[in-house]
Amino acid sequence: MNLKWLIVAILLIAVAASGCGDKDTTTYETEDGQEVEVTTENEDDWCPVGTSWKTSNPTTGEEVSMVYTGTREVDGIQMCVMEYTSSNPDDEVAKVEYMFSEDSETFSWKSYYANGTVQSEMTMKDGKMTMIDENGQVTEFESN
Repeated sequence: MNLKWLIVAILLIAVAASGCGDKDTTTYETEDGQEVEVTTENEDDWCPVGTSWKTSNPTTGEEVSMVYTGTREVDGIQMCVMEYTSSNPDDEVAKVEYMFSEDSETFSWKSYYANGTVQSEMTMKDGKMTMIDENGQVTEFESN
């Protein structure tokens, strides 16, 4: 389980959250025998708090999950907060905090090692992307 699972998670949540109705949980089994559980809630909200995705390896007990945890105001902008966690010791990233605005023009992506130190950070605000690596190296881009 690695970053590809994070991308799969985002896609699964987007597909699952596009439906209608109350809280709904669906379990899928992957080709390699892992279970993927998708729970949708508040699908009509731009930030469907409680919607989650979780996969587990029945052999090792390792889990990777992602959940919409709430909203937070950052620099006057309301942001939706999602958290990704992994208990797989082979994953370089153990946790990712992803925040995004309703119009998706502003976002923040911060990844952490298992010991809690920041691995990298990427933000987009006012058309400016800033990336900071684990060594503090800052790279900036204008997206005009």
